Amino acid sequence: MHRSESLQQHLAAIVEGSSDAIITKSLDSIILSWNPAAQQLFGYAADEVIGQHITIIFPDDLKDEEADLIARLQRGEQIAHFETTRRRKDGTLVPISLTVSPVRDSAGRVIGASSIARDISLQKEAEERQHLLLSEMRHRVGNAYALAGGLLAVTARQTHSVPDLVSAMRDRLNALASVHTLALSAPTDAAPESKRLENILALILEPFTGDAPVELDLPDLPVCSAAITPLTLVIYELATNAVKYGGLSECGGGLIIRAECQLERLKIRWTERFDGCSSLSQPHVEGFGTRMCHSTVESSLGGSFSRAFSSEGMTATLDLDLNIVAGPLAQSAE
Repeated sequence: MHRSESLQQHLAAIVEGSSDAIITKSLDSIILSWNPAAQQLFGYAADEVIGQHITIIFPDDLKDEEADLIARLQRGEQIAHFETTRRRKDGTLVPISLTVSPVRDSAGRVIGASSIARDISLQKEAEERQHLLLSEMRHRVGNAYALAGGLLAVTARQTHSVPDLVSAMRDRLNALASVHTLALSAPTDAAPESKRLENILALILEPFTGDAPVELDLPDLPVCSAAITPLTLVIYELATNAVKYGGLSECGGGLIIRAECQLERLKIRWTERFDGCSSLSQPHVEGFGTRMCHSTVESSLGGSFSRAFSSEGMTATLDLDLNIVAGPLAQSAE
Protein backbone atom coordinates (compact mmCIF):
# COMPACT_ATOMS: atom_id res chain seq x y z
CA MET A 1 0.00 0.00 0.00
CA HIS A 2 1.36 3.41 -0.94
CA ARG A 3 2.00 5.91 1.80
CA SER A 4 -0.48 8.36 0.27
CA GLU A 5 -3.21 5.71 0.28
CA SER A 6 -2.45 4.89 3.91
CA LEU A 7 -2.66 8.56 4.82
CA GLN A 8 -5.98 8.95 3.01
CA GLN A 9 -7.41 5.97 4.87
CA HIS A 10 -6.16 7.41 8.15
CA LEU A 11 -7.77 10.78 7.43
CA ALA A 12 -11.00 9.09 6.35
CA ALA A 13 -11.10 7.17 9.64
CA ILE A 14 -10.65 10.42 11.57
CA VAL A 15 -13.49 12.08 9.66
CA GLU A 16 -15.80 9.08 10.12
CA GLY A 17 -15.08 8.86 13.84
CA SER A 18 -15.21 12.58 14.59
CA SER A 19 -17.83 13.83 17.04
CA ASP A 20 -18.03 17.07 15.04
CA ALA A 21 -20.00 17.35 11.83
CA ILE A 22 -17.54 17.46 8.92
CA ILE A 23 -18.84 18.44 5.49
CA THR A 24 -17.03 19.16 2.26
CA LYS A 25 -18.53 21.17 -0.58
CA SER A 26 -17.57 22.56 -3.96
CA LEU A 27 -17.21 26.25 -4.71
CA ASP A 28 -20.74 26.22 -6.12
CA SER A 29 -21.91 25.06 -2.66
CA ILE A 30 -22.76 21.47 -3.61
CA ILE A 31 -22.28 18.96 -0.78
CA LEU A 32 -19.55 16.41 -1.61
CA SER A 33 -19.17 14.52 1.67
CA TRP A 34 -21.13 14.17 4.91
CA ASN A 35 -19.83 12.26 7.94
CA PRO A 36 -21.91 10.35 10.54
CA ALA A 37 -21.71 13.23 13.04
CA ALA A 38 -23.28 15.52 10.41
CA GLN A 39 -26.14 13.05 10.08
CA GLN A 40 -26.57 13.01 13.85
CA LEU A 41 -26.50 16.80 14.10
CA PHE A 42 -28.71 17.69 11.14
CA GLY A 43 -30.86 14.57 10.74
CA TYR A 44 -30.08 13.93 7.07
CA ALA A 45 -28.39 10.72 5.92
CA ALA A 46 -25.43 11.18 3.57
CA ASP A 47 -27.32 9.88 0.50
CA GLU A 48 -30.06 12.48 1.13
CA VAL A 49 -27.75 15.48 0.93
CA ILE A 50 -24.70 14.62 -1.17
CA GLY A 51 -25.22 16.46 -4.46
CA GLN A 52 -27.62 18.93 -2.82
CA HIS A 53 -26.95 22.64 -2.26
CA ILE A 54 -25.53 23.33 1.20
CA THR A 55 -28.34 25.80 1.92
CA ILE A 56 -30.61 22.79 2.49
CA ILE A 57 -29.55 23.18 6.14
CA PHE A 58 -29.77 26.99 6.20
CA PRO A 59 -32.73 28.85 7.73
CA ASP A 60 -34.43 30.97 5.09
CA ASP A 61 -33.26 34.24 6.65
CA LEU A 62 -29.58 33.16 6.68
CA LYS A 63 -29.18 31.81 3.14
CA ASP A 64 -27.30 34.97 2.13
CA GLU A 65 -24.48 33.85 4.44
CA GLU A 66 -23.32 31.26 1.91
CA ALA A 67 -22.33 33.77 -0.78
CA ASP A 68 -20.19 35.64 1.73
CA LEU A 69 -18.57 32.42 2.98
CA ILE A 70 -17.70 31.32 -0.57
CA ALA A 71 -16.25 34.75 -1.39
CA ARG A 72 -14.00 34.62 1.66
CA LEU A 73 -12.89 31.06 0.79
CA GLN A 74 -11.99 32.08 -2.76
CA ARG A 75 -9.72 34.71 -1.25
CA GLY A 76 -8.02 31.90 0.65
CA GLU A 77 -9.39 32.86 4.07
CA GLN A 78 -10.06 30.37 6.84
CA ILE A 79 -13.23 31.08 8.81
CA ALA A 80 -12.81 30.03 12.44
CA HIS A 81 -15.44 29.67 15.18
CA PHE A 82 -18.16 31.50 13.26
CA GLU A 83 -21.35 31.27 15.34
CA THR A 84 -24.54 30.92 13.35
CA THR A 85 -27.73 28.86 13.12
CA ARG A 86 -28.65 25.94 10.92
CA ARG A 87 -31.89 24.00 10.34
CA ARG A 88 -32.28 20.28 10.95
CA LYS A 89 -34.28 17.94 8.74
CA ASP A 90 -37.23 18.14 11.18
CA GLY A 91 -37.24 21.93 10.86
CA THR A 92 -35.81 22.72 14.30
CA LEU A 93 -33.00 25.24 14.54
CA VAL A 94 -29.63 24.50 16.11
CA PRO A 95 -26.92 27.03 17.04
CA ILE A 96 -23.50 25.97 15.77
CA SER A 97 -19.88 27.07 15.81
CA LEU A 98 -18.56 26.76 12.28
CA THR A 99 -14.96 26.51 11.06
CA VAL A 100 -14.52 26.55 7.27
CA SER A 101 -11.21 25.95 5.51
CA PRO A 102 -10.40 26.18 1.79
CA VAL A 103 -9.56 22.93 -0.04
CA ARG A 104 -6.80 23.36 -2.66
CA ASP A 105 -5.65 21.29 -5.62
CA SER A 106 -2.05 20.33 -6.34
CA ALA A 107 -1.49 23.73 -7.92
CA GLY A 108 -2.70 25.56 -4.81
CA ARG A 109 -5.97 26.74 -6.33
CA VAL A 110 -9.05 26.79 -4.08
CA ILE A 111 -11.47 24.17 -5.41
CA GLY A 112 -13.80 23.68 -2.46
CA ALA A 113 -14.26 23.92 1.28
CA SER A 114 -14.19 21.73 4.36
CA SER A 115 -16.56 22.70 7.15
CA ILE A 116 -16.51 21.58 10.77
CA ALA A 117 -19.73 22.30 12.66
CA ARG A 118 -20.17 21.92 16.41
CA ASP A 119 -23.49 22.04 18.28
CA ILE A 120 -23.31 24.87 20.85
CA SER A 121 -26.87 24.57 22.16
CA LEU A 122 -25.72 23.89 25.74
CA GLN A 123 -23.31 26.81 25.61
CA LYS A 124 -26.05 29.15 24.39
CA GLU A 125 -28.45 27.91 27.07
CA ALA A 126 -25.79 28.50 29.74
CA GLU A 127 -25.18 32.01 28.39
CA GLU A 128 -28.90 32.73 28.43
CA ARG A 129 -29.21 31.46 32.00
CA GLN A 130 -26.26 33.59 33.03
CA HIS A 131 -27.74 36.65 31.31
CA LEU A 132 -31.08 36.06 33.04
CA LEU A 133 -29.37 35.58 36.39
CA LEU A 134 -27.34 38.77 36.01
CA SER A 135 -30.45 40.68 34.94
CA GLU A 136 -32.35 39.37 37.93
CA MET A 137 -29.44 40.17 40.24
CA ARG A 138 -29.34 43.75 38.94
CA HIS A 139 -33.08 43.99 39.40
CA ARG A 140 -32.93 42.48 42.91
CA VAL A 141 -30.11 44.81 43.97
CA GLY A 142 -32.00 47.80 42.58
CA ASN A 143 -35.13 46.67 44.35
CA ALA A 144 -33.19 46.17 47.58
CA TYR A 145 -32.14 49.82 47.53
CA ALA A 146 -35.64 50.92 46.57
CA LEU A 147 -37.09 48.73 49.31
CA ALA A 148 -34.69 50.16 51.88
CA GLY A 149 -35.67 53.66 50.82
CA GLY A 150 -39.35 52.81 50.92
CA LEU A 151 -39.04 51.17 54.33
CA LEU A 152 -37.16 54.15 55.70
CA ALA A 153 -39.86 56.50 54.41
CA VAL A 154 -42.69 54.39 55.82
CA THR A 155 -40.93 53.77 59.14
CA ALA A 156 -39.86 57.39 59.53
CA ARG A 157 -43.51 58.49 59.39
CA GLN A 158 -44.33 56.09 62.22
CA THR A 159 -41.42 56.87 64.56
CA HIS A 160 -40.34 59.99 66.41
CA SER A 161 -36.68 59.38 67.19
CA VAL A 162 -33.59 57.84 65.64
CA PRO A 163 -33.49 54.91 68.14
CA ASP A 164 -37.13 54.11 67.36
CA LEU A 165 -36.38 54.25 63.64
CA VAL A 166 -33.38 51.93 63.97
CA SER A 167 -35.34 49.47 66.09
CA ALA A 168 -38.32 49.40 63.71
CA MET A 169 -36.07 48.99 60.65
CA ARG A 170 -34.21 46.14 62.34
CA ASP A 171 -37.49 44.37 63.11
CA ARG A 172 -38.71 44.72 59.53
CA LEU A 173 -35.47 43.53 57.96
CA ASN A 174 -35.52 40.56 60.34
CA ALA A 175 -39.05 39.79 59.17
CA LEU A 176 -37.82 39.68 55.57
CA ALA A 177 -34.99 37.34 56.59
CA SER A 178 -37.52 35.06 58.30
CA VAL A 179 -39.33 34.46 55.03
CA HIS A 180 -36.09 33.44 53.31
CA THR A 181 -35.22 31.11 56.20
CA LEU A 182 -38.66 29.56 55.98
CA ALA A 183 -38.30 28.98 52.25
CA LEU A 184 -34.95 27.25 52.65
CA SER A 185 -35.90 25.08 55.63
CA ALA A 186 -36.68 21.39 55.31
CA PRO A 187 -40.31 20.35 55.87
CA THR A 188 -39.46 19.03 59.35
CA ASP A 189 -37.51 22.15 60.40
CA ALA A 190 -40.51 24.45 60.74
CA ALA A 191 -43.83 24.13 62.47
CA PRO A 192 -46.60 23.28 59.97
CA GLU A 193 -48.56 26.42 60.83
CA SER A 194 -45.60 28.63 59.87
CA LYS A 195 -45.89 27.41 56.28
CA ARG A 196 -49.54 28.28 55.84
CA LEU A 197 -50.46 30.79 53.17
CA GLU A 198 -51.75 33.47 55.55
CA ASN A 199 -48.65 33.31 57.76
CA ILE A 200 -46.27 33.48 54.79
CA LEU A 201 -48.02 36.49 53.25
CA ALA A 202 -48.14 38.21 56.64
CA LEU A 203 -44.39 37.70 57.05
CA ILE A 204 -43.67 39.05 53.57
CA LEU A 205 -45.95 42.07 53.93
CA GLU A 206 -45.11 43.15 57.49
CA PRO A 207 -42.04 45.21 56.52
CA PHE A 208 -43.95 46.97 53.73
CA THR A 209 -47.32 47.86 55.18
CA GLY A 210 -46.62 50.25 58.05
CA ASP A 211 -49.92 51.86 59.04
CA ALA A 212 -51.47 51.45 55.59
CA PRO A 213 -54.84 49.67 55.61
CA VAL A 214 -54.35 46.03 54.60
CA GLU A 215 -57.10 43.40 54.36
CA LEU A 216 -56.33 39.68 54.03
CA ASP A 217 -58.97 37.13 53.13
CA LEU A 218 -57.12 33.85 52.60
CA PRO A 219 -57.95 30.15 52.86
CA ASP A 220 -56.27 27.99 55.50
CA LEU A 221 -53.83 26.44 53.06
CA PRO A 222 -50.40 24.81 53.51
CA VAL A 223 -47.59 25.93 51.20
CA CYS A 224 -44.83 23.47 50.36
CA SER A 225 -41.18 24.54 50.67
CA ALA A 226 -40.57 24.48 46.90
CA ALA A 227 -43.38 27.00 46.32
CA ILE A 228 -42.38 29.50 49.02
CA THR A 229 -39.45 31.09 47.16
CA PRO A 230 -41.24 31.72 43.82
CA LEU A 231 -44.36 32.91 45.64
CA THR A 232 -42.20 35.22 47.77
CA LEU A 233 -40.46 36.65 44.68
CA VAL A 234 -43.79 37.62 43.14
CA ILE A 235 -45.27 39.06 46.35
CA TYR A 236 -42.02 40.95 47.02
CA GLU A 237 -42.19 42.48 43.56
CA LEU A 238 -45.79 43.57 44.03
CA ALA A 239 -45.13 44.89 47.55
CA THR A 240 -41.99 46.78 46.49
CA ASN A 241 -43.88 48.50 43.68
CA ALA A 242 -46.77 49.23 46.04
CA VAL A 243 -44.42 50.96 48.49
CA LYS A 244 -42.63 52.91 45.74
CA TYR A 245 -45.65 54.17 43.81
CA GLY A 246 -48.75 52.10 44.56
CA GLY A 247 -51.29 51.34 47.22
CA LEU A 248 -48.71 51.28 50.04
CA SER A 249 -47.05 54.55 49.06
CA GLU A 250 -47.63 57.82 50.84
CA CYS A 251 -50.62 58.71 48.67
CA GLY A 252 -51.86 55.13 48.23
CA GLY A 253 -55.05 53.88 49.75
CA GLY A 254 -54.04 50.45 51.02
CA LEU A 255 -54.17 46.87 49.93
CA ILE A 256 -56.66 43.97 49.75
CA ILE A 257 -55.51 40.39 49.16
CA ARG A 258 -58.14 37.73 48.62
CA ALA A 259 -57.61 34.11 47.61
CA GLU A 260 -59.83 31.12 46.97
CA CYS A 261 -59.41 27.52 45.89
CA GLN A 262 -61.40 26.51 42.81
CA LEU A 263 -61.09 22.86 41.87
CA GLU A 264 -57.32 22.40 41.46
CA ARG A 265 -56.51 26.12 41.12
CA LEU A 266 -55.54 28.74 43.69
CA LYS A 267 -56.55 32.26 42.64
CA ILE A 268 -54.95 35.17 44.49
CA ARG A 269 -56.17 38.70 43.79
CA TRP A 270 -53.96 41.56 44.94
CA THR A 271 -55.84 44.87 44.82
CA GLU A 272 -54.27 48.28 45.48
CA ARG A 273 -56.31 51.44 46.04
CA PHE A 274 -54.92 54.62 44.51
CA ASP A 275 -57.40 56.99 46.20
CA GLY A 276 -57.43 59.32 43.22
CA CYS A 277 -53.68 59.88 43.28
CA SER A 278 -52.95 61.06 39.73
CA SER A 279 -49.30 59.92 39.80
CA LEU A 280 -50.29 56.28 40.18
CA SER A 281 -51.19 54.80 36.79
CA GLN A 282 -50.45 51.98 34.43
CA PRO A 283 -46.77 51.95 33.33
CA HIS A 284 -46.17 52.49 29.63
CA VAL A 285 -43.48 49.82 29.42
CA GLU A 286 -43.49 46.36 31.01
CA GLY A 287 -40.40 46.24 33.24
CA PHE A 288 -38.14 43.38 34.21
CA GLY A 289 -40.04 42.86 37.47
CA THR A 290 -43.32 42.26 35.65
CA ARG A 291 -41.63 39.89 33.20
CA MET A 292 -40.08 38.08 36.16
CA CYS A 293 -43.53 37.69 37.74
CA HIS A 294 -44.90 36.21 34.51
CA SER A 295 -42.01 33.76 34.08
CA THR A 296 -41.87 32.75 37.76
CA VAL A 297 -45.60 32.04 37.99
CA GLU A 298 -45.60 30.13 34.71
CA SER A 299 -42.44 28.07 35.26
CA SER A 300 -42.53 27.46 39.04
CA LEU A 301 -46.18 27.74 40.08
CA GLY A 302 -47.97 26.28 37.06
CA GLY A 303 -50.11 29.30 36.40
CA SER A 304 -50.49 32.79 34.97
CA PHE A 305 -49.97 36.35 36.14
CA SER A 306 -51.89 39.41 34.97
CA ARG A 307 -52.50 43.02 36.02
CA ALA A 308 -55.42 45.36 35.36
CA PHE A 309 -55.34 49.12 36.02
CA SER A 310 -58.14 51.60 36.54
CA SER A 311 -58.43 55.12 37.92
CA GLU A 312 -59.26 53.64 41.32
CA GLY A 313 -56.34 51.24 41.54
CA MET A 314 -54.64 48.08 40.28
CA THR A 315 -55.51 44.40 40.58
CA ALA A 316 -52.95 41.67 40.01
CA THR A 317 -54.28 38.14 39.59
CA LEU A 318 -52.25 35.00 40.24
CA ASP A 319 -53.92 31.86 38.89
CA LEU A 320 -51.83 29.02 40.36
CA ASP A 321 -51.76 25.23 40.30
CA LEU A 322 -53.04 24.26 43.74
CA ASN A 323 -51.10 20.98 43.76
CA ILE A 324 -47.83 22.80 43.09
CA VAL A 325 -48.46 25.41 45.78
CA ALA A 326 -49.69 23.05 48.47
CA GLY A 327 -47.68 19.99 47.42
CA PRO A 328 -47.40 17.05 49.81
CA LEU A 329 -48.44 19.22 52.75
CA ALA A 330 -51.97 19.35 51.35
CA GLN A 331 -52.13 15.57 51.07
CA SER A 332 -50.90 15.08 54.62
CA ALA A 333 -53.45 17.58 55.88
CA GLU A 334 -56.36 15.68 54.34
